[in-house]
Order: sequence, then structure tokens, then C-alpha cells
Amino acid sequence: MHKLAAELRHRELTQEIYNIGDEVAEYTEHLIEAIRDYDGELTADCLAEFDEIVSDARTDARRIVGELLGLRQALTSGVRAGLLSASASSDRRLPEPELLDACGLEELYPTDGALLHMDELAECLISRTDLVVEHLGEVVDYVLEQTELVARDLDAVSLPHLYARTGIIVVAAAEGWLSAVAESHPAFTRSMRGANPPAFLVERARIDAIVARVAARKAARDRGFAS
Repeated sequence: MHKLAAELRHRELTQEIYNIGDEVAEYTEHLIEAIRDYDGELTADCLAEFDEIVSDARTDARRIVGELLGLRQALTSGVRAGLLSASASSDRRLPEPELLDACGLEELYPTDGALLHMDELAECLISRTDLVVEHLGEVVDYVLEQTELVARDLDAVSLPHLYARTGIIVVAAAEGWLSAVAESHPAFTRSMRGANPPAFLVERARIDAIVARVAARKAARDRGFAS
């Protein structure tokens, strides 16, 4: 591969790394929006989507990093071989978010034991929800920062491992909320649902409407040609 072609391919693959991180972060944000709206069914659906995204991210990251390492070796071999230089490996890992699950939520905001008034129970459940939303927001920041770190220095972090750990942390928090809030107190979650409609659903509906209009116009043209 010529040097110019190798450099262009290197840029393309580096952008793909950013794209993978953005997608993992985006689907984590979908979970945040579903939980913020107290929608247990949507949260479960988002979890299924997130699981697929993380699985794909690990596979794609492994392939892309492998190819980038080969390109980097080719572009940095010899004296002044190219614009790229091998980055010195350094321990620049950012703190990994802690694991937050149902047990942690129940321990931090207990609802058993002494009888709670309805407003006290609601306050505990809202606090559990707010904590999960905040926690997942920190995970989004962590994923984006770590992904950028790898895009700049392939030796900094194992990208497949990053997404595997992210999957564990996100799933634990989302399933924890489902167990400690949505499933344990369905009447409360029903009463809270709808106050914060997820923005990503609005965007999906807009895109679906555009696709439907385009399909309808195409079908109308096809009928016109056939007549």
C-alpha cells in the first residue's frame, strides 16, 4: 500500500473508532431518556438494543484496532517514513465508573423496614432514578473520553475490553433500576411516566415519517407509470 493510501486509510479507521464510541454513548443515552421518563417497557427495549450495539462494538473495535496497528507499523518504519509516529504507551486510564445495581440502590435509598409515608417512598424512588440517570451520564462521558484516548494512542486502552466493561456497568444499572423501581413499584412508575418524553423517540418518529412519505411518493409514481 502506498504511503498516501495508507495515511488515508488510517484516517478512515480512526474516524470509525470515534463512530463506535459515539454509537455506544448514544444508545446509553437512550437508556437514560427511557429511565428519566420512568418507562420500564421502553427501558427493557433499549437494553436489548444496547446489548446488540455493545456486541457489535467489541467485534468492530477488535478488527479496526488490528488494522490500525498494522498501518501504524508500516507508516512509522524507517527513517522519517511518514507523518505518523508511534505513540509512547503511558498509563493514562481514567477512573472506571463503579458498578451500581439493584442492591446498591436499595442500600442507598431503603424502602423496607419502617413504614414510609407515600411522599417518603416517592422521594426514595425518585432518588434511585436520579442516581441511575446521573451514573449512566458519567458512563457516557467515560466511554467518549476513553474512545478518544484510543483514537490518539492505540496502546492506551484495550477498546474491546472497554466496551465489554461498559456493557456490564450499563446493564447492571439499567436492570437495577428496573428491579428497584419499575418492577417493585409499578403504580408509582405509571404515575410518573410521560413527564419527560424521550427525545430519541421523537427523532425516530420524524425519520419514520420521512421514510413513509418517500415510499408513498414512489408508490404513487409507480402506479402512474403502470397505468
